[in-house]
Amino acid sequence: MTLQRIIALLVAGILLTGCASSTLRSTWRDETDLGTTPRKLVVFVSVKDDNLRRMAENRVLQSIPPGTSATAGHTLNLDPKLETEEVRARLKEQGFDAALLSRLVSVDKSQTVVPAQTQYAYDPMFRRFGPRFGSFYSFYPYVYTTPAYTVDNTTVVVETLLYRLPEGKPVWTAVSETLNPRSSAQVVEELITLVGGKLKSEGLLPSR
Repeated sequence: MTLQRIIALLVAGILLTGCASSTLRSTWRDETDLGTTPRKLVVFVSVKDDNLRRMAENRVLQSIPPGTSATAGHTLNLDPKLETEEVRARLKEQGFDAALLSRLVSVDKSQTVVPAQTQYAYDPMFRRFGPRFGSFYSFYPYVYTTPAYTVDNTTVVVETLLYRLPEGKPVWTAVSETLNPRSSAQVVEELITLVGGKLKSEGLLPSR
């Protein structure tokens, strides 16, 4: 295998394994909302995979700081066919004053073409490392070209909303993007840190 091919594969590997990250694309808060930090929160994660839903809701619960009681939505056994007023009545009866809902908006596929690039390096294989008494010209830079290649990208978009109960009024939202996640669990963990940190900074979740 040529040196150029080895370098190209290394660069591609770094791009594919090292660029997974989550960012907040946008946030909104109702400036008229005068409510305090929720005392009793119900957490819903809206995805088709029931096992993923349960895992995600449980992880969110584990991340909630002391000061707010939280319950996973899947433990309430709410029938999706229930009418709005029935759901409102059940949540009110159990004393919930807020609901945190995360829903999967989209999973977008795209490709990025990395063009061929000419690089310069002083003996990248370190064959001349150490004291040598060769010609000055032996240290002239090596020139190599990395071939063009295509990187497949996956972008996961999630919307998270905080509602005041029993009114059901949205008072805070955030849209997040996760680029090239290795797993659903990674998306969950990164969003817990990112979105949870934002909610804490705005006083909508208690700080530790």
